[in-house]
Amino acid sequence: MTAEILLPTLPFHEDEVTQGYFARIGHFHAGVDVGRFCRYTALPLTAFRDGTDEFVANVAALSGGDLDRLRRNTLRRLPDDQFLFREETLSVAVLRRTTVHFCPQCLAEDQARNPELGQGACRLRWSWLLRPVVSCPVHDTELVECPEPDAVKAFDLTLLRARNEALLRAKPPVGKHQAGCLHRYVVARLEGQRNVAAWLDGQPLAQAVKACEMLGALLANGPTAEIGDYTDIDWANAGDVGFGICSRRAEAITHSLLAIRQTSGRRSGRTGPQAVFGLLYRWLEYTARPEEAGPIRNLLREVILSSFAIGPGEIVLGQKVERRIVHSVNSLKAATGLNPKRLYRLMLKAGMIPANTNDEALNQWVFPAEAGEDLIARILNSVPQNHLKGLLGCSKTQAEQLAAAKLVTSVVPVEEGDVGLSVGAYNRDEITSFLALVCSHAESGAEESEGFLDLTRVSKGRSSTVEVIRWQIEGQLKHTRLIGAGHRIDRLRFSLAEVRVLARARAGTDLHRLTVVADRLGLTLLAVKQLTASESGEPLLPLVPKEDCVGRQGAAYVSTAAIEKFLTSYASLSQVAKLMGVHPKTASIVLEGRLSPVSHPSAAGIRLYHRQDIETFLSRIDAAGGAGIGRPQKGQTHEEKGLNCSESAEIGSFGEIDASIR
Repeated sequence: MTAEILLPTLPFHEDEVTQGYFARIGHFHAGVDVGRFCRYTALPLTAFRDGTDEFVANVAALSGGDLDRLRRNTLRRLPDDQFLFREETLSVAVLRRTTVHFCPQCLAEDQARNPELGQGACRLRWSWLLRPVVSCPVHDTELVECPEPDAVKAFDLTLLRARNEALLRAKPPVGKHQAGCLHRYVVARLEGQRNVAAWLDGQPLAQAVKACEMLGALLANGPTAEIGDYTDIDWANAGDVGFGICSRRAEAITHSLLAIRQTSGRRSGRTGPQAVFGLLYRWLEYTARPEEAGPIRNLLREVILSSFAIGPGEIVLGQKVERRIVHSVNSLKAATGLNPKRLYRLMLKAGMIPANTNDEALNQWVFPAEAGEDLIARILNSVPQNHLKGLLGCSKTQAEQLAAAKLVTSVVPVEEGDVGLSVGAYNRDEITSFLALVCSHAESGAEESEGFLDLTRVSKGRSSTVEVIRWQIEGQLKHTRLIGAGHRIDRLRFSLAEVRVLARARAGTDLHRLTVVADRLGLTLLAVKQLTASESGEPLLPLVPKEDCVGRQGAAYVSTAAIEKFLTSYASLSQVAKLMGVHPKTASIVLEGRLSPVSHPSAAGIRLYHRQDIETFLSRIDAAGGAGIGRPQKGQTHEEKGLNCSESAEIGSFGEIDASIR
């Protein structure tokens, strides 16, 4: 038979593979299978199987079809078991080469739609050649599978169905199955779409599919998943799980792998990368062609290096480790020689190891290597709190005050209120830097002179250690002198005049001690303390935050604004009695059952009412002509009865400082 156009021409469809189209032509025009038709047309079987240019030219000559269109849908073999199809490079990992899958309903519809074509009607869809495609998206059913080891005959659907007629009849009815997301992605890629998943789009299709399947199998079935027993449906389901992660870029994959590591067991010191990542690790570690694994190999390697204490020189996924990323307690012990239990406690205090990990193996929790080594180096160059006074040049009490105010800080966190001989670890270099900062504004080389006092004497009765040192650091004390050589607090001499000025200025602020607040409100100190308590909700009289009281004597202060708000919001029983012009006991009887007091401070022995409720109540009494209970006469204001809510206190009453200003 010569390579001339065979009439009538058989239409070519975009969804079919060109080799299958050639087989259809043979059945339609010659009534023979694909092997015989190759011989009729003098086409070598290898040319047909490998999709060579000779094959494409032959098909174009016989069908009169467009050469480029036919070439695009030809499965072309490349070196190293690679294939080119529709401008995508495929490997045997993503292609079916020893089995053929098809949808019986699609083939039945082909036959019914074109009965005149006879045995040339049934098209071999190119999507059926792809392993991720396990169902028909048109009918939502599983594809039927037939074995066919011959790579030539595998393209001849008519021959295949005839030879396996008994096998196909014995198969159970096909099950329902919808096309998954990996299925749709692979088909879209071969249709020319590359705007769905950036990380996958940048890889050959075989790499993208394998990454989705292996990651999905790990996520769905764990590190010990028996992937050797997976069916096509199992792989499709795993691929869909993996695609859900891989389609969201590399960061999502890294996050997913880290989550697997974090939820893996840590009790055994032998829990390594292979135990945690199982099948995914083994695939990437032992594959014969590591370059085919693609970028997921580097992603897993980075996760392993950041999750396991692996040192320089070790080999991870085929690459030598150049530098350590993380330490465990065990690896840091090997590097420093310190006791592992001590290291564990230090890392726990520093927040580098989570709490409640006593039962975990010491090589399982990891932390940044550089940060861990730096922390230990700083600790080894540190002193406990009882040695701090010697470095600073101050008293033990002053050192504790500076530490409590966090002007000097421990390398490892110190629990609030912790003081004592061995509390904290204060780095010598950081203490030196702190002293250099404190002394940076001081005049060096000075001598003792009148009016300049050391820290203890200058702060006594007028300020505090923390406050004076803060003023010095902030540069507010401009005449401080440094006696002798070296930076030490006991060599500083502060200007008494400057400290007095700053103390007086600070005394004019609106923070008031509780004794002053009690006097201002006309309540007992016990009642004020009860008002500032918050055991049962928001306090009626809120305290100023502790950080705003640093440098002051004591920590309980109330702002002027809070006092003003309280006065405008509440009234005590005695104040209500004054407004009513009666004895407090009489006022209590009048209010009983009519107004409910604010119950929160009742334990302190006082009764408070909402001022707005009192004013409304008294207005009703006035309207009813109740002057007999001693209501203020017309024109007499509440302020004249001693309840001026906006009056500001004088500095002498409300500007209380630690002691008198001398």
